[in-house]
Amino acid sequence: MSAKSSETMMDLLKELALLKQLDEKFEREAGSSLEISEFELRQDRQREIANQIKALAEPASE
Repeated sequence: MSAKSSETMMDLLKELALLKQLDEKFEREAGSSLEISEFELRQDRQREIANQIKALAEPASE
């Protein structure tokens, strides 16, 4: 994995960790429909990040 790929992977993992923290907070304090919409957007972003991480890892496994 190149240095740029490694840096990108680290950035994605940091973002993923932050999103998961926000999700945990949501689960404890869920309330408004706006919070539910934000939760759903975070879930979408988490899926995007997972796909990006898989794409970055694929060349390394070949």
